[in-house]
Amino acid sequence: MPETIRVPWLHDQHSHTSFYAALIGCPSLAGLTHGEAFAVVQALSEERLSVVFGWHSARIPFTPEELRKLPPAIIVNISMHGFALSGEAPNLLAGSQPELVAHWADPEWCERNLPNLLEVFSRTAQLTPGKLDSFMERMEAQGLGVVDDMLLPGEEAFQVLRNSRWADHIRCWATPKTFLTLSPLTREALAGLKFFTDGALGSRTAGLKGEFLGGQQGLLLYQDKELLRVLGEAHEYGKPVAIHAIGDGAIEQVLGVLESLHRDGVSFPLVRLEHVQFIDRIQARRAKALGLVLSMQPNFNSDSQDYADRLAPRWLESNNPFRMLIDQAGFKPGRDLIFGSDGMPHGIEYALQWSLFPLYSGQRLTLEELVAGYGVHLEGEGCSVLEIDPEARRVKLLESLAGN
Repeated sequence: MPETIRVPWLHDQHSHTSFYAALIGCPSLAGLTHGEAFAVVQALSEERLSVVFGWHSARIPFTPEELRKLPPAIIVNISMHGFALSGEAPNLLAGSQPELVAHWADPEWCERNLPNLLEVFSRTAQLTPGKLDSFMERMEAQGLGVVDDMLLPGEEAFQVLRNSRWADHIRCWATPKTFLTLSPLTREALAGLKFFTDGALGSRTAGLKGEFLGGQQGLLLYQDKELLRVLGEAHEYGKPVAIHAIGDGAIEQVLGVLESLHRDGVSFPLVRLEHVQFIDRIQARRAKALGLVLSMQPNFNSDSQDYADRLAPRWLESNNPFRMLIDQAGFKPGRDLIFGSDGMPHGIEYALQWSLFPLYSGQRLTLEELVAGYGVHLEGEGCSVLEIDPEARRVKLLESLAGN
């Protein structure tokens, strides 16, 4: 029989608040056919540069000829890794972003420059107080009271966030490059520094110890010595660090570098490893020994279904090994195992659906573990009313209520 439960509004500890909020009002191609997607972009203004998101490049590819016929737009991949430029967009960006225009079709260049690209997308779409209000109200409607920003695009966006009524509901992280452009007060207010060490599954650039189906190799963004230097230099800022590492190859590299820094007496107030979808048992124990926090996305359990076209069966099954991390390696949700969504998608319904009813038993989380891993910003601030149907293997969000 279905059961109705109440869950406090949760804290999404990994998203991109300013980016997603800036996209409000921009067209989305999510779930569209090729013809529908083409029509959406074709209807855009010819007079200005637009931003379009939700593009699944593998399912609805645009040919160079099609792109040339369209109005000027930055068409962002649904994974946020990869994009296309249509119409006069290259000419409109040539003055301010010449390297972007020269290399946008090069996947490796895009991965190595992803933080800068996302900042360009954010600034082009433009974050406003009204957009932020709309975004955060949508998050509350999906059961989230706090949504962190893991990639602050700059001082202007921070001031929009800080001067809003949501200031205490958003923690901000920034890349070292962006950090240096911020005011002293903003630097002090930042939660920490964000680093990327590999790509993503959607773009077949996650740093796996092996090939994607079709023979593509993943991508490590740093050589070991370079990553050692970059993290060592970041130590002087005295900030926590969050390190994006999806594939087991990237995780291996990061652990090796952190172990080397640890031996040299270099430490940080906190180190978070972001995503770590393909962490193995030995790596988990090394991470535990270093005192690292694993920041993961239960909703990415669905990658084992969505990316069956590019991942061998062993990768599909080893994705998000929560039971191993909790039952064998000793990670505890809410302490050194924390959860967020990366905005793919936001909300408690999808995360709980894939936690309770994943494709593989090793991915399963209990309701209590999910809630603990997300965390609750403020008891009594709001709650979600959900229906859980074990027989149908379905979770449904019935309503989201402010207060108790």
